[in-house]
Amino acid sequence: MIVVLSGEGRSDLGACRNAQGHCSGDTFAPGPMTVLVDQEIACHLHYSPLELAPETYLYVSKTRLSELALARKQHSRKISLTGQKRGQETGYFYINAWMLGEAAKDFEQQHKDIAIAVLFRDSDGTHTAGASEWSAKWQSMHSGFQRAELGARGVPMLPKPKSEAWLLCAVANGYQDCEKLEASPGNDSSPHSAKEQLKAALGGDNSTEAQLNWLQAHGFDHEAVAANMPSYQQFKTSLAAAIGEVRSYNRS
Repeated sequence: MIVVLSGEGRSDLGACRNAQGHCSGDTFAPGPMTVLVDQEIACHLHYSPLELAPETYLYVSKTRLSELALARKQHSRKISLTGQKRGQETGYFYINAWMLGEAAKDFEQQHKDIAIAVLFRDSDGTHTAGASEWSAKWQSMHSGFQRAELGARGVPMLPKPKSEAWLLCAVANGYQDCEKLEASPGNDSSPHSAKEQLKAALGGDNSTEAQLNWLQAHGFDHEAVAANMPSYQQFKTSLAAAIGEVRSYNRS
């Protein structure tokens, strides 16, 4: 199994050290969200791929996905957003998932192995945004993976409003009453944003390294976060389904 990741930067899934559009192994610098992905996978496989087989992870940058979408558009009249009508924003989520799904299939051919694709995007939004906005973005990502014919092996990772909210559940709230964190402002300039709350909870330092160090020192109770935060539960369920499909493929 290989796991193809794409996020927004170093502070979520990570980044490439080689200044290229994709990387793996020593050229990939995992971020805090990759640690969560790896821990979820370890619950099913009973070992950590990040520790024992880091080459399992391949990272594709957001810029690279945009390049793939542009190249496809140049070779066709347009990129068709089939099915439910999508606005510009949800279309962005759809196309990113579609391109990552296509990239994952290419990696499958190159590595002669089955792939899971995980697309991380912050959902952002305002604290007044309804659940329908998050659901529309999640469904767009799901539909993009379906367009790439990746099936259940395409996993949306869409925290509400940002990844910092998931970590706050553990760092500041002790896994209690965390659902309210999903209503935190998505705008980082807000004094009550998830990012500012996490910075305060970590003693004034919410850097990628500080988040990684906290996770290494304290761990992360995935079940408790999932029980409190619907956006994490959706990710957890989707990743479990992806691993289930890989196991079915390996048995066939």
